[in-house]
Amino acid sequence: MGIQIGVDGGGSKTEIVALDQTGRVLRSLRKPASNYHVVGMEQAVQHIIEGIGEALQEETLEGIGISLAGIDTPEDWKIMADGLKKRLMILAQETMIPYPEVPVVLENDSFGALMSVKGEFSGNVLAVGTGAVALGVNNEGEVFRVGGWGYLIGDQGSGYDIGRKALTAMAASFDGYGPKSLLETTITEHLRLAQVYEIKDWLYRSKRTNKEVAALVPVVVETARMGDCISQSILVEAGRALGLLTRALLRKTKGLELGLVGGISCIWESLELSFQSTLQEEFTGLQLLKPIYPPSVGAALLSGISQVRRIIF
Repeated sequence: MGIQIGVDGGGSKTEIVALDQTGRVLRSLRKPASNYHVVGMEQAVQHIIEGIGEALQEETLEGIGISLAGIDTPEDWKIMADGLKKRLMILAQETMIPYPEVPVVLENDSFGALMSVKGEFSGNVLAVGTGAVALGVNNEGEVFRVGGWGYLIGDQGSGYDIGRKALTAMAASFDGYGPKSLLETTITEHLRLAQVYEIKDWLYRSKRTNKEVAALVPVVVETARMGDCISQSILVEAGRALGLLTRALLRKTKGLELGLVGGISCIWESLELSFQSTLQEEFTGLQLLKPIYPPSVGAALLSGISQVRRIIF
């Protein structure tokens, strides 16, 4: 029996699955982070190779799909491919993997997200968690990506963006140079701070990650439900920003289907109205889809796609 192995890696964890020829998950496991910008190249490669090795058993290996956060530029891809290639060759000697007959795909995690929507290398996906990126494939098989520029110059509408704006509003409310907001109280209580000013220690002394800032999103949603206008406006802006991201992608792909992947699905009702209003005149028939597979399965399915980048042995 042949299997495909999928690796979905990010800044907090790495999910690995083994699929049989029917797409059934035979094994699944989790390893620590594999975004090399977060944990370094050595640790990222180690976690990926360990996961692949543990997912392999007696079956015939037909392909490996590796879908990782942090593979954003050609240089990122080359660095990661070179690191993985050496360790994969060692693994091949131990397990008799017949490279180069077995394809090994390496792509950004948005590719695994796209495949998770319908199991096909087609359509469009909006992947929003800590960051935000949209990826699509048109009818000619051309691949387009919008967003994914990182938190310094992009990621508008992302979890980090919402959390950062909430913290900014909290400080402005406390100092009095901005509108009064319930975020001043709700964030303080959520983080168990004695007073608002302790947010500086929480942020800077502890060197909080973007993921920890993004974890404030549920607080913003709840505060918006309490009637806080500032929280409501932050969510409206986020929905609009994601609408603009999607519009830019759909203009390139001409598609009318969009998969929603990531933590965005948990708060979609708070974003949908402003998101749809940004698109309604130009893309009135847009259909929103929930993914049918987890991203790790999407990564495994990537190994059978020809339009993606492969590690050459």
